[in-house]
Amino acid sequence: MEYPSIMLNALDFLPPSENEPQSITWYNNPKLYYEPRLTLAVYLDELKHQLKLHNPDNSKTKDHMIKLPFSWSDWVDLTMLNSEIMKPIGLKNNCEWLQKEANKRTRFPDFCKDLVDLSDEEIDEIGLSKDQLPGFIVKSSPMNKAPHMEVMLQGKSYLYTQQENPLTLVFLTSNGTYEAQLTEKREKLLQTDLFHRFLKRRKIDCKQAHGVVPVEFNPQSEFRKLLRAIPPRPLDPKDDLHGISKIVSNKGDRNILRQLNLDPSTFHYTQQNVEQQIASYETRLSKIEKVITDELNYDLNVLEANRLTRHELNHYRGLKYANSFSVDVEPTYYKLATLKKNQYNLDSGWHYEWRFFNGAMRYLKDETWSYEQMEVREQIILDRLLRNWFKFAEAKGIVSWIAHGPLLSWYWDGLMFPFDIDIDLQMPSSELNRLAANYNMTLVIEDLNEGYGKYLIDCSTFIHHRNVAGRDNHIDARFIDVDTGTYIDITGMGLNDEKPPPQYDNYINEKTEANESVELYMDRRKHWLNYEKINPLRYSMLGGVPVFVPNDIMSMLNHEYPRGTKSHYYDGYYYVPLLRLWLQESKILTAFKPEQYEAVTDEARQENILELIKNLRHEDAFQLLTSSNDILIEYYLTQKYTGLHVREKQLMMDEASERSILDLEHNEQYNSLTSNFYIGPPLRKCLFDFEYYGRFKHMAKQTVSTIVENEKMEESKTF
Repeated sequence: MEYPSIMLNALDFLPPSENEPQSITWYNNPKLYYEPRLTLAVYLDELKHQLKLHNPDNSKTKDHMIKLPFSWSDWVDLTMLNSEIMKPIGLKNNCEWLQKEANKRTRFPDFCKDLVDLSDEEIDEIGLSKDQLPGFIVKSSPMNKAPHMEVMLQGKSYLYTQQENPLTLVFLTSNGTYEAQLTEKREKLLQTDLFHRFLKRRKIDCKQAHGVVPVEFNPQSEFRKLLRAIPPRPLDPKDDLHGISKIVSNKGDRNILRQLNLDPSTFHYTQQNVEQQIASYETRLSKIEKVITDELNYDLNVLEANRLTRHELNHYRGLKYANSFSVDVEPTYYKLATLKKNQYNLDSGWHYEWRFFNGAMRYLKDETWSYEQMEVREQIILDRLLRNWFKFAEAKGIVSWIAHGPLLSWYWDGLMFPFDIDIDLQMPSSELNRLAANYNMTLVIEDLNEGYGKYLIDCSTFIHHRNVAGRDNHIDARFIDVDTGTYIDITGMGLNDEKPPPQYDNYINEKTEANESVELYMDRRKHWLNYEKINPLRYSMLGGVPVFVPNDIMSMLNHEYPRGTKSHYYDGYYYVPLLRLWLQESKILTAFKPEQYEAVTDEARQENILELIKNLRHEDAFQLLTSSNDILIEYYLTQKYTGLHVREKQLMMDEASERSILDLEHNEQYNSLTSNFYIGPPLRKCLFDFEYYGRFKHMAKQTVSTIVENEKMEESKTF
């Protein structure tokens, strides 16, 4: 990271001195303050101290002894609310104002309550005073369409006043994790004693100080101290149900077959399993109730043996709640940032979680942003989402594989498409349940040596239903970037009671005639796969990140995307084989003269460009690289991985790249190649560095006014 630390005046964050009791500091200022370096540095220092005191071996059995306070306003930038918070109560905008530009009246009028109408009990429940709140207290999504600003304010109001705290913080490292339990009550960092303890451990005494007491907040420095003091926790063998550690811990070993063989039972998560889990939890709860209500049977050992962790209690409640609904009437779980489209915004908002929405990928929030900068921001966000999910999954032994669009993009060059912001993963249904039981409502913190990313694991309450829902609820879990609202969609594959599509009739008949189990699975989006298409999972790379891919890739892609593996054009982008990149048309045409590609129709023009790319010479490719810094940088960053992928495809597929080779167990060349698959440094700067520093330093600004002016010039040419 280029800017890992910040110097701040400690007095600005402490209560006013006795000499100036009326002065305003961030301690008593109703305005929200956001500085992730301060938050992370203080939390890491406290985490190190508590671990040294209570859990020096970083043992899982002592996780409950490490407790930290939490408020979303310390971890997500909610300062957009300040303009509303700082108004006098009588002048604050209300719920009606928040909906004035919506496309239609909401079907959920109770989604919001005006601040002036809140009862004292409701204020107490929020845990903030009236002068610390906006005039609109959003309690749920209105589920209609509104402009960017209003949709952002809706999510930030909900996050600030209603969203429950995560249960756990998990800090990723290069070889394990640290964990801390989070208190249920909303507590801002400065309202706790964490900041005081941070200063005290550095022997900084502010009692008699005046003016400025400079203090450095450097999360990377604090992270290194933590790493030296306490070992990160490696993957527990008991949690490594599928043998992931054997693959990821033997880097460079050419004799290791890097594939996972999943037992079919992994996909057998049924109502019987739901009932068994409920019964198991209730047996433990009844034992606890017996010993605490009957003094003659009180036994501390029984309490300890049967107590439920907060994750287990959350899982039990989810099981019970889901069990109270049939699939036909289960309520919608996930809500999206549905945006009102116009000539300046073509994004409908369907790719953003509404609570954490912070502006669409290509939406210019202000004059400091350019479209070129937004494209880089998008790449960073998607790269880090994928990277941090698979780092977390490897650290915890969770099995998943890339699916749908990401699998198709993998086919082409081993990178993610530059025109697709969807990341889709699948996992076995029992693995999905394990994720929910152990890690639902966990906030995952990126390796602090790589960035300040924060990701919430949010599993739907209705993952225990494996048939198709009456409406919505097609997604089972999400890995949400809380800084942007973008996410990874996770769906579980497993047995169900739905009718399979006709394409599987032969498979069912063959299995039935052979008296073999019909291992045919579906997710709740009606995607069907048989066991043999999935298993074994193969270790691969996507954008420099180790991932798993399913066994019979080509049959999946040929069915889901009949032209997807053949068409070299999509939505203004062309695939350039010599560079192994998808590039925008405007960037490609610099290598050619207009008379080489211009035509009477768009279709003919497109065909001309495709033919030129097909016959592209090395000197033309060199001209492309030297004519555009964007292309040159992208090629430089990715050529190692795309080169490996070319060889990988040759070994995994037939000569025409139309069929998968299903048995690679004894292919020494394949095993040798996959020994090169391991996670390296991130391809790009972290989002924080880029948004606050890098884009100003390394990318020329193109303002909105400049863009509008250019568009006017283009329109004048047209007419």
